[in-house]
Amino acid sequence: MTASASMTASARMTASASMSRGRARVALLVLLIGTVALTAWRNVPAAITRPASPRAFDGMRAMESLRAFVGSGIPRDVGSLGHTAARERLESALRDRGCEVTEQPFHARGWNRTAVAMVNVLVRVKGTASDPALPCVLLSAHYDSVARGEGAGDNAAGVACALEVIRALKADPPERDVIVLFPDGEETGLFGARAFVTDHALWAHVGAVVNLDARGSDGVVYVFETGADGAAHAELLASLNVPAHTTSLASEAYKRMPNGTDFSVYLRAGRPGFNLAFIGSPRNYHTADDTVANLDARTVTQMGTSALALVRALARGGAPMMSGDEVAAVTGVTAQPEPRAEVWFDFFGFAVVHWPAWMSLCAVGASLLALLIALRMHRHSSTASLIGSLMSLACVWCTIVLAVALGTLGSFLLKLTGVVEMPWPVASVWWGDALLLLVGALAVGLPSRMIARRRQARRSLACVDWDAWLGSWIAMALLCGVLAMVAPGAIHPLLVPIALASALTVLATLRRWHSLNACAVATGAIALLMWAPLEPSFADAFGLSLGGFTALRGALVMIACRPVWDGAAA
Repeated sequence: MTASASMTASARMTASASMSRGRARVALLVLLIGTVALTAWRNVPAAITRPASPRAFDGMRAMESLRAFVGSGIPRDVGSLGHTAARERLESALRDRGCEVTEQPFHARGWNRTAVAMVNVLVRVKGTASDPALPCVLLSAHYDSVARGEGAGDNAAGVACALEVIRALKADPPERDVIVLFPDGEETGLFGARAFVTDHALWAHVGAVVNLDARGSDGVVYVFETGADGAAHAELLASLNVPAHTTSLASEAYKRMPNGTDFSVYLRAGRPGFNLAFIGSPRNYHTADDTVANLDARTVTQMGTSALALVRALARGGAPMMSGDEVAAVTGVTAQPEPRAEVWFDFFGFAVVHWPAWMSLCAVGASLLALLIALRMHRHSSTASLIGSLMSLACVWCTIVLAVALGTLGSFLLKLTGVVEMPWPVASVWWGDALLLLVGALAVGLPSRMIARRRQARRSLACVDWDAWLGSWIAMALLCGVLAMVAPGAIHPLLVPIALASALTVLATLRRWHSLNACAVATGAIALLMWAPLEPSFADAFGLSLGGFTALRGALVMIACRPVWDGAAA
């Protein structure tokens, strides 16, 4: 009778566990759908409207300026007739705004390696400050294009935004002077920016820079690069909450890439600032499809609104704007000052969160310590084992490698079979991106589930569950610690779920929870919320070419909700 009652209780517990897992999986599915919907909504810039105040950026007027500057759509490659005509249209538009136009002629090598005459165009918008020696803000947007198209996105959009910023600044003058530079020869080698930095007297008065560029036709605008003082830049972005999205992960990645914009020249010369660009529909970049018809007016408005807010904030003289002494100290500098690392990211465009990089290391250390203490406590209560946790840790690392390998193979097969045009398919990258994410999730989930099922024959369900949980998060904490030292700005998508997981581990241990389903749902939700806003930028930046990296992201989210998938204890 006792044995029968025990079997009945065990069956009831198993049924209860199954129901709990079912509810947890439904909750995760709902969270996934909701997060995808939120990401899609926030990845489209807001509709443009006519602003009530003349001091605000007017997207409709900016698009009118853009069409006038592009004209008949003749390319603006250096040395061409279209290039000369575009400069004349630009200078005419500046004079119409009451600006005194200055030209900086110079010679540099064109595509054919021969000397080509180029001209920088610049104006100076006077500020209200009584001291003309105060450092100025530089707003930069190159006006040349490649020979393959009309260059509506790259970079007529930046030019139009700069023209509208000038109008808004004249309607409500800033505190300090703003120099607006339209560099020439960016597409041939950043020659206009170099000529301004090395040969123009006004460079010695520049205290900060805002640069506008593009690598596509639509999507949200990103502040993807800043100066060396990450703390000052992050604090300003957080206080302004500009419409543009931003993350230190992008800045961390971009400085390791061979690409460059005019901002690269300004940064090497020691000036702080912000580099803005949009990268949606990258197939149009440097092609005949980079047209006004393909350009999203909402994106242009978001760029201009963000640029105006940053220029006004810098013109007030706050950090990261340099003082006169600081400008004098870095004149002629050819290398960046020692960086002050900072972690920052916008949360779906609603707010910017930031903290100093040293806090990341502290959080990783505290999380790892909490997990190890919890492991020791659960070993004493026989709800976890050292061998099982080590097996889980090894499983996580091995399956991450497997996910990256399968994702890389997936990209290779997509290219080899010709199923899609790499790296950006004609229709969309989203189905391919989702497929690679699923490959990464299954590369972690299937082996993990098989191991959990086999271990349940020899261990209690609670022990299997806790082994999987503790081993997974210890592995992730160790990985995060390495990342914190190698690329501190890229740590937040990993660190936030790990910090939450360690806090929940402490709570579950103290409260003697045998079920980790609620913990797995919470960490899975936060992992989704951290990675999802980045997914559109990854897809636009790399398409389907870095399948291993895409699969890795799917694997990391799966690890966060592993106990629910494994089907261990309730």
